Amino acid sequence: MLGGRGALGYDHGYDAEVFYLGLALDQYYIEGFVEGCLERIGEDAPGDEALLRILWEDDAEKDTVLEILKAECEVFSGRPFS
Repeated sequence: MLGGRGALGYDHGYDAEVFYLGLALDQYYIEGFVEGCLERIGEDAPGDEALLRILWEDDAEKDTVLEILKAECEVFSGRPFS
């Protein structure tokens, strides 16, 4: 079961396609956001999901993957519910 901000990241990455800059330093939020986005991408483009997952596993490419995913979302400067 996901809890706390990890669940928030997943929900917003998957359903609402929103990224909160106010939570960008929270690793659980980032991981949940990326996982939600990749699952959403995989529904329509499994090959793209697979490629992004491979890149995400490479520590040198994590920032690149995050920027790619954020480009498809609305980016808010604050935190959710603030």
